[in-house]
Amino acid sequence: MSSVPRSLQATDPAAVRAVAARRRAAPSGWWGMLLLIGTEATLLAALVATYWYLRFRATSWPPPGVPEPKVVLPLILLGVLLATSIPMQAAARAARTGRLSATRSLLILALLVQAGYLAVQIVELRLDLLDFSPTRTAYGSAYFAMVVAHHVHVAVGLALSLGMLGRLLGGLTEYRTIGVRAITLYWHFVNVMAIVVVLTQISAAL
Repeated sequence: MSSVPRSLQATDPAAVRAVAARRRAAPSGWWGMLLLIGTEATLLAALVATYWYLRFRATSWPPPGVPEPKVVLPLILLGVLLATSIPMQAAARAARTGRLSATRSLLILALLVQAGYLAVQIVELRLDLLDFSPTRTAYGSAYFAMVVAHHVHVAVGLALSLGMLGRLLGGLTEYRTIGVRAITLYWHFVNVMAIVVVLTQISAAL
């Protein structure tokens, strides 16, 4: 029996399918991403908790002179972002079954929607900055810290997806399949946190 790790042997779609069929546990790369998600979730949870702590101690939230947050557009954007979990999960499944073309197409589809989401959110962030400052009130500090942190996580997800698409130009291997699965897990995390952040963001207007 060869001493070469199974992942090193899987350098073509057929081998990827064979390795995926034999695998009985999540690969190390998947667990590594899960550990990263744990640390990032702690950071975002702290920012959200800070927002709610300040809100419960404030007599007026948002403070006078600061407009209430929008509700409809953030909820629509949230729904759009959440929908990208479907093509991401499908891409992970396609990679495990050795379907390179489908993996690429699904990643690109999700990437385009996610990039559009971030672009609209950046425009909205700039409009918010025209209405109130992140340094003049506790509301502004908590609001912008939480929202910007979420946007940074979306940007990181986009960078990961772009990097993986670049690697897939060289074909589908077991390592790249693990990468697609790990990135999919990261996007699921981003989408779950988006629910928390957006609902917290619009809570002052509810």
